[in-house]
Amino acid sequence: MLWIAVFCLTVLQVQTLEPPSDNNCKRSWHNVKNPLKCCNMPTIYKDEDFKACGIEKPVMNDGDAKPRPPDCDKQICLLQKNNLMKDENTIDKAAIAAFLDKWAEINVDFKDAVEITKNKCINGELMGPPNMCEANKISLCILAYIYRNCPKWEETDDCAQIKDFIGKCPPP
Repeated sequence: MLWIAVFCLTVLQVQTLEPPSDNNCKRSWHNVKNPLKCCNMPTIYKDEDFKACGIEKPVMNDGDAKPRPPDCDKQICLLQKNNLMKDENTIDKAAIAAFLDKWAEINVDFKDAVEITKNKCINGELMGPPNMCEANKISLCILAYIYRNCPKWEETDDCAQIKDFIGKCPPP
């Protein structure tokens, strides 16, 4: 679960690179001790797939630097393990949509979040830095939108700060 949230946090950081018009969006929520604990989101991929692809699940403790997404080769490996790539460089959006539907069948509380996610990430343009590979862009998009629409949000002051930020400061 921690690894999933890492992607979400990275996307939220990318989204704040260009300041939105709302002044509240300019302030950072990065003083939150552990934002990974705010959404009780089940893991999307199997632990053994992370391990096989050389992706370590980060453990974020108070004061740790924000982790970064894995390099493209590792992310592609993870997608390939789940048959979500057409070839070495091309994601399979239809397979990803079906994969998310299956995940939502198991995690029914997340069904609405998955529908929003598919609309934004499968049917929309993928956002991210120009040098980011398509595999990381789709993964970040999926995890960010599931996180943004999390039905199992922790009700703490820190999490309320993040929820307020992502509610007022939608992605571009």
